[in-house]
Amino acid sequence: MNEIHQVQVQDKARDKARGEVRGEVRGEVRGEKAPASVRPRRNRAWYAVPVGMVAAGALAFTFLAGPGESGGDTGYHLSAAPVVKVEVGSANGVGALMENVAERASQGPAARVGVNQFVHVRSHYSNMQAEDGSPLKLKTYYREAWTSQNPDKVRSRLKQPGDDIIWSAPRDGDERLAEWNRNHTYAALEKLPTEPDALLKKLREDAAYSGSSDQNLFDYVAGLINENILPPETGAAIYRAAAKIPGVVALDRAQDGDGRPGVALARTDERDHERNELVFDANSYDYLGMRAYLVQNTELGKKGTVTEMQAVLDRGVVDSRDETPKK
Repeated sequence: MNEIHQVQVQDKARDKARGEVRGEVRGEVRGEKAPASVRPRRNRAWYAVPVGMVAAGALAFTFLAGPGESGGDTGYHLSAAPVVKVEVGSANGVGALMENVAERASQGPAARVGVNQFVHVRSHYSNMQAEDGSPLKLKTYYREAWTSQNPDKVRSRLKQPGDDIIWSAPRDGDERLAEWNRNHTYAALEKLPTEPDALLKKLREDAAYSGSSDQNLFDYVAGLINENILPPETGAAIYRAAAKIPGVVALDRAQDGDGRPGVALARTDERDHERNELVFDANSYDYLGMRAYLVQNTELGKKGTVTEMQAVLDRGVVDSRDETPKK
């Protein structure tokens, strides 16, 4: 299955992750199939797990009976991957953009997420589907994620067409994954430093299991933002820290997975020439979602080909993983 990010098996795991791009390879995890949407080199969602841990079989899944349904959608559809204009980004605009986003985040609700609760996020999501010799397509569907705030005792859940998955605890002795789960709860985020330089240092340390590159750090920060609820002060600090990641640029024109226009903080992965955009509303500076696409011609497609998109539709706090927020 917010995709956690390259330890000693970094190169091997990355090759495995990219193999999924060519056929949606289902990784074997403790003898059970991982859901098809896993892109382990990313760390954009709660179900993301460090690539090396996926390769080593550090997790177990429980698949619930029956296909998942979400938002009234009973399946998915495949379509040709769109090709978008590759906008020119500016490093000079990063500070001002992130300051606006941070100010908005600091005004968010201060209601704390309790230790026995779940963060629920409903999204519209698209990811790469391709086979050798076939044009790249996007698989698009709705999904819901319930992130446990007590991951040592209560499991998180992902529900999407064809899969309804409970993530179990890591196997005995795998403390790195257990620590990752604990570090992403609301209570843990509240304890992070709020001075941007100190926070950036801490985030780089936390992301170290995935390698030391600035792209891994950017993906780790994206994972904190994407399917989570951030404490207001922490959220503001995370955005200010993100502005300091080398290689990030601001984009005046961007779109989320539903085509909603906005502005973006973006970074291009030097390894595969893929740009990842974190998209915000241009007026309110609320987080809308993400989009990734190629910035030059590669074996996966031509310049501008979209490889992944997400639009966050609903976000809230619930008391069980069978519950959705009241409107």
